[in-house]
Amino acid sequence: MKLTIDNLGKIIHSELELNKLTILVGDNNSGKTYITYSTYGLLKNWNDFINYSSFKIIENRLKSEGQIVLNKEEITAIVAKSIVSDSGSFQRRIRDLFNDKEKIFADAKVKLDFEKPTIFKDSEKKIQIGDKIAFEGKLKNNTLSISYTKQSDNDIDDRLFKRVLGDLFTSMVFDDIFPDPIIITAERLGISLFYKELDEKRNSLVDGLQKLDDQDRDVHPFDILMSMSAYYATPIRDHIAFTRNLDNIKKNNSKLNSSYSMEIIKDILGAEFKKENKQDIRFYTKNKKNNKFDIPLYLASSSARCIVDIYFYLKHIAKEGDILIIDEPESHLTLKNQRAMAKLIVSLINLNIHVFITTHSDFLVKELNNLILLSNDFKEKQEWLNKNKKTYSEFDKINHNDVSVYQATNGLLNKLNVTNKGIEIPFFDDEINSLFAISSDLDYLID
Repeated sequence: MKLTIDNLGKIIHSELELNKLTILVGDNNSGKTYITYSTYGLLKNWNDFINYSSFKIIENRLKSEGQIVLNKEEITAIVAKSIVSDSGSFQRRIRDLFNDKEKIFADAKVKLDFEKPTIFKDSEKKIQIGDKIAFEGKLKNNTLSISYTKQSDNDIDDRLFKRVLGDLFTSMVFDDIFPDPIIITAERLGISLFYKELDEKRNSLVDGLQKLDDQDRDVHPFDILMSMSAYYATPIRDHIAFTRNLDNIKKNNSKLNSSYSMEIIKDILGAEFKKENKQDIRFYTKNKKNNKFDIPLYLASSSARCIVDIYFYLKHIAKEGDILIIDEPESHLTLKNQRAMAKLIVSLINLNIHVFITTHSDFLVKELNNLILLSNDFKEKQEWLNKNKKTYSEFDKINHNDVSVYQATNGLLNKLNVTNKGIEIPFFDDEINSLFAISSDLDYLID
C-alpha cells in the first residue's frame, strides 16, 4: 500500500509504503507528524477512496431479486471499478483531520495506491437498518452472496441503499487490505494524566448549560461542546476517546497470545496496570521484594503513563492485522528501556500487528538493528543465544524485508537503506560522529 502526500504543511512531496514495521525519522518540525496523522486518517477513512456509483448494477439486481450471488470474476470486476486513487472526499476531510481552521492545508493532496485483492477471505456480515430492514453478506470460497430483506412495504432512500450495500461489499472484500489503525500520540502523557479532569469539567459544563434559562440560550449546548472538542486534531481526539473508553475496553480480552509482549512491558516498568469498575487506572506490583505498591496512575512515573495505552490495547482489543501507530515510543524511557521498547515493537510484529513509529532515538534503532541481525542464520547462533539468554531469546528477531525506514527532510520523504545487517540512518550517525569528534578534539587540546 502506497501513500502519496503533496503540499501538506512542510511536506512538499512524499511517497510512503507501509511495511510490517514502518519507521519515520527526521529533524524537529520536518513534517513527521503531518505524515503520521495523514496515514492514520487515511486508514481510518479508507472508504473515501471507494466509488459507490460502481455498485449501481448490483443495487438494481438486489432490489428486484432480494438476493444476489457473485462469483470470483464478478467480484474482481466490481473491485476494479470501485477504487479511486484520488479522493475528493478525503481532500475535504484533511482540514478536519488536522483541525485546520485557517485553510493552511487547502492545497494538500493525498493519493492511495494498493494492490487489488484477487483472493477473498471467508467472512459474514450483517447491517441492520432499524427493526425491519437488513442487509446480509456471506463470502465463502471466493463467492459472495448478498441478501436484502424488509418487513414492510417501505424502501429506504436510494442513496442510503447504495451506501449500505457498498459498505457491506467493501468491508468484506477489502477486509485484509486495510488494517484497523490504533494511534498513540505524543500527547499521551497529558491524556493519561488529565483525561478524568477533562471529563469532570465537561460534565460540569453540561450541568451548567442545562440550568440556563431559555432566554439565555443563544446557542445550543451541543454546539458549545462540539466547538470545545474541536480544539484537537482527530488523532488526538481519538486517543482521548480510547483512554476515556477503558471501562468498556477492559470488558474484552484479546485473542492473541501476548504473554511475551506483556513480559517485556513488566520488565520495563517493574509493575503493571489495572482498572476496576469506575476507579482510576492504577499502577501496581505484587512483588514484595520490589517495594510492593498500588497507586493511581497520576502518581506513577512518566514512563508508566507513556506505556499504559499500549498495555490496555494489547491486553484487551489487539488482533491480527491491526496497525499500531506510536509517536516516539522511546518517550520518557531510559536508554536500557529504549532497547526493551525495540524488543516490544518486534514482539508485536511477530503477533502479526503492523507497527508505525516516529522516533528520535538512536538507541532504539540500534537495538532494532541487533534484532535484524538475529534474524540471520549464522554459525554458533544458538550458542550465542544461550550465552545471552538473560537479554535475548529466539523470539527477538525481525527480517530486514519487513522493515521500511523514511527520513523527512527539506519537504521530502527519502527512503533509507535496510539490509540484513540493519538500518542505515545518516541523520543519526552524522550527529553521533560529530559529537564524538568534538569530544575527542577537546580532550586532546586539554591534555
